[in-house]
Amino acid sequence: MKKLYLLTSFTLLFANSLFAQQQSVNPGLRAKAIIQFTRVLTEAATAYPPQLSHETDADGKIDAPFRIDDKGILSVTFRYPVGTSFALSKMTVPVDSLKTVFNDYYVGFECSADVVTISEGEVGSRELKNSYNTMMFHIARPGDGPQGGKIKARLEQGLQTFRDTYK
Repeated sequence: MKKLYLLTSFTLLFANSLFAQQQSVNPGLRAKAIIQFTRVLTEAATAYPPQLSHETDADGKIDAPFRIDDKGILSVTFRYPVGTSFALSKMTVPVDSLKTVFNDYYVGFECSADVVTISEGEVGSRELKNSYNTMMFHIARPGDGPQGGKIKARLEQGLQTFRDTYK
């Protein structure tokens, strides 16, 4: 009887540990999901840079790449030419707040609340002093036309794949 009890106990412990392993997210899969998702964002922003700076109408370039930190915050910093100097604009948003992909003149993510923080620096400064919140996380500015729809479709697919794996 003791042997049966021990065998049953070990079997239950083993099954429980297998179930717990299946429930937890594989760190390697999570890292791969982040890399793939940020690659899609980078491709869109590089091809059609968004215009976020209030200092200039010029197109920006990625200064600090798209990344998702350990707390699940998506961020990117753009650098805009202003005369012979520059201006920086940084956007951050919790990834669990990304609701849908929007497409008008810009393509990006819409959130259900003002959780996107945009921080801007003064011309020539790397210090980001001025911040405000919004519901929109702008990624690319393809303008009017078919390219916006194509980018939106890629972002929707990338976001869904990311959500399925990142959890």
